Amino acid sequence: MKKLLSIAVGCLSLVLATPAVTHAQHRGHDDHGWHGSKDREKYIRKREKEYDKYVRERDKQDRKYWKHEYEHDHGRPRWASAHHYDMRHHVYFSDYKTFYDPYRGGYVYMTNGRWNFSVNVPSFLINVNLGNAAIRVVKDVPLDRRPEEYYADNEDWDD
Repeated sequence: MKKLLSIAVGCLSLVLATPAVTHAQHRGHDDHGWHGSKDREKYIRKREKEYDKYVRERDKQDRKYWKHEYEHDHGRPRWASAHHYDMRHHVYFSDYKTFYDPYRGGYVYMTNGRWNFSVNVPSFLINVNLGNAAIRVVKDVPLDRRPEEYYADNEDWDD
């Protein structure tokens, strides 16, 4: 019994005498080269400026690319005459979950769970003949309001 007790005490002293294992993440240390919060803020501002520049350039290229696809003819979309549309109400293309908003003069469509607006026809509708597409003229939404705000309340729009 004494032998067992002496072995246990020896192992316990050995465990307590060994240095603690350090973790690889070094919590609390700044291993990213930041020398304070001012350097980090400066880096973030620089990255935001670069991103803003990228977005402006991308939008410029998109406008240039889609310029030839501009669909409006004197303020009226080409498909309007096929549906006898008079520009006094919003139009909902139920098959494509897309609105035409005459107040803003463009299209509102869902992408990745978010509503987006575009003056030009969205890319997924480029090869679609909207003159033959099923529409719903939305008369219960005031023209100066955004139709997508009323979408969740009116699931019957997708009939």
